[in-house]
Amino acid sequence: MPALSLISLDGAAVRSQDWLGGRPAVVNIWATWCAPCRTEMPSLQRLEALLAPDGIRVLALSVDTDHNLVREFLLKYGIKLPVSIAGSPSQAMTALGVVALPQTLYVGADGRILGSHLGQRDWADAATVRDVRSRFPAAASRKR
Repeated sequence: MPALSLISLDGAAVRSQDWLGGRPAVVNIWATWCAPCRTEMPSLQRLEALLAPDGIRVLALSVDTDHNLVREFLLKYGIKLPVSIAGSPSQAMTALGVVALPQTLYVGADGRILGSHLGQRDWADAATVRDVRSRFPAAASRKR
């Protein structure tokens, strides 16, 4: 995953490597103005609980320019996922190869992007959860 300049919800600068935390992660790139992004956010919240025993994090990277809208959205819908905001949305989207939203990246513990999914998805669906787990073979084998 490329080094990105991120901003935490409280306004502090965050390095993308620190945000990932050295663990495998599902990273959803989204925006409050993106209707499919808003629709899938609750299922990403449920996915986080389902993947926690596997040691896989679910993170959300907002490409909004209005940080207050991000905070208001998360409060309104009770989203507790770790969320950061891209310091430069256009640079982040270019660096990550994002051409449309939502886009979700599968990132290994080493920070390598293992794959991606473009478009809205029900992330808590059983078949989807199996698919996501299959993207992280090291995490799945640790659970056994």
